[in-house]
Amino acid sequence: MEAPIVEQALRINSYETDLNANIKAVSMQNLLQEVAYRGSEFCHCGPSVMKGRGIFWALNRIHFHIYDYPKWEDDVMLQTWSRGQIGPLWHRNFRMYRGDASDKPIMLGTSAWTVVDLKERSIYRGDLGFDSKYHYDEDTLPLCTKILVPKDLEQKHAGSHVVVWSDLDTNAHANNCAYTQWAIDAMPFEYIKSRLLRDINVNYYHEVHFGETVDLYIARDADVWYITGKAEDRICFVERLEFD
Repeated sequence: MEAPIVEQALRINSYETDLNANIKAVSMQNLLQEVAYRGSEFCHCGPSVMKGRGIFWALNRIHFHIYDYPKWEDDVMLQTWSRGQIGPLWHRNFRMYRGDASDKPIMLGTSAWTVVDLKERSIYRGDLGFDSKYHYDEDTLPLCTKILVPKDLEQKHAGSHVVVWSDLDTNAHANNCAYTQWAIDAMPFEYIKSRLLRDINVNYYHEVHFGETVDLYIARDADVWYITGKAEDRICFVERLEFD
């Protein structure tokens, strides 16, 4: 039996790239999020099926590393597969490559998801009906872990973002990928324009809704940056971004 891997051919579009014609980190994350939904459909637990049951997939953590940036008009292949459930979290892996699947990957990623009850807004612990044949025990990166900002680093306020219409997804809160956009936009332009963002690691804690203000705090350790988003007194997300 072949491995239960979902694969998608992609061409990188101009609007997905930055001033150097490299794919933006947020564009890469958008691709991962979309192929993850295709992967869940393969497992017969796609968004439409889940919504009919009053539940939905909520991204808890994501980590991806870009080894070789795809550029505008590059043709790439993106793979995803379910790693199965460990505790309350469902894990999903990603691989992007050029040419043949045996070639060196240009991006590897992993993610952790929970299933949330739409009405109760709490973790759903019922049976999803997953068959083990839909899971594949191959890892790309180590399973996602909690991001800890070193206590000796000063976290400086780096601006605020008011959640607007274009940030929202079909669950009526800010899309997961929007957080990465806010984090990168809060960074110094002179620094980020001349460096490649290699490693993106995000932990999600609280959803935010239209009109809410998210305050952004930055801490730096050489070429590793930590961005924390807070709405009022609660932490909404923490990102760890590592550059060349």
